[in-house]
Amino acid sequence: MSNVSASINPVEIARIALKKLSERGLAPTPENYTKFYNAIATIKSPDAKSSFETLQAWQLLYKVEDILGDMGETTEQLLTALAGGNETMSASLDQLQDTRRAHLEQGASADDTHSKLESLLNKIISSTSELHTSVSLSSTDLLAIRESVRSIEENLAVNRQILEQDALTGAMNRQGFDNRLVREAKLAHRHGHKLSVVLFDLDDFKLVNDRFGHAVGDNVLIHIAGLAKSVLRESDILVRYGGEEFLILLAETDIHGARYVLERLQQMTRRNPFMYKQQRLEVTFSTGIAMLRDDENGRALVLRADEALYVAKRNGRGLIEMAE
Repeated sequence: MSNVSASINPVEIARIALKKLSERGLAPTPENYTKFYNAIATIKSPDAKSSFETLQAWQLLYKVEDILGDMGETTEQLLTALAGGNETMSASLDQLQDTRRAHLEQGASADDTHSKLESLLNKIISSTSELHTSVSLSSTDLLAIRESVRSIEENLAVNRQILEQDALTGAMNRQGFDNRLVREAKLAHRHGHKLSVVLFDLDDFKLVNDRFGHAVGDNVLIHIAGLAKSVLRESDILVRYGGEEFLILLAETDIHGARYVLERLQQMTRRNPFMYKQQRLEVTFSTGIAMLRDDENGRALVLRADEALYVAKRNGRGLIEMAE
């Protein structure tokens, strides 16, 4: 492992661990995977990655997740098929054995035909028994592989969450959102569902930083993110889209439902102001809302929400504009 780069992140460690297992012909069991993962992780802490390297890590992560998803589905289908075949072979084996016993009981004066039949049945029974044993062992191996895949998927899920999360607010970051948006837009088009985007920007946030300092400004962002999460469903996605700009992705929600969510957030913000040294800091935000059209992709949807936000910012504070 001397050729391992010093700029490794958790996703790169996972990739190398899987590659090393494959090179050595080892099964990707949790024990084997953990051994290689921990060994690689002991290498010198990574330096900051370039944007190109980060993009490669993201591409690798989603590619591996897709492969594991396909592998898991195929394994489930194969296990189901083997289970059905196993039951069929067991029944056939029982029937053959019963037939053999019946011929033996009737064969006190067995002739050459009975003898040949018995020989043939013995061969079939032996062959079926071997196949039955092979299927049973294969099912056990597949179950072990399926558990290994689940273990790897869990590790990838943790790594993905780290990569997708904004360190300050806990919201999804821009990189994670860009990947998620593509999938959500495709799902919406495929199933005929509504998909809306709410883009809101804190008004005059620079004045907060200039007057109270960036530490207070950071706490304001954390406060707003927390309030936003409190009014969202588990399926909704809160994104820190820019410095003081947030985005909410609302699946199966039309533009009116999206406006309702934003108005609830405005009410929650008024009822729960940010306090600094017993001083109430009024926070407002301008908002643009758009709903996915049949003829556009996710990026076009966000662009229209951004244009609506620009109109809201231009017309005043705390306004909501709906994209055409």
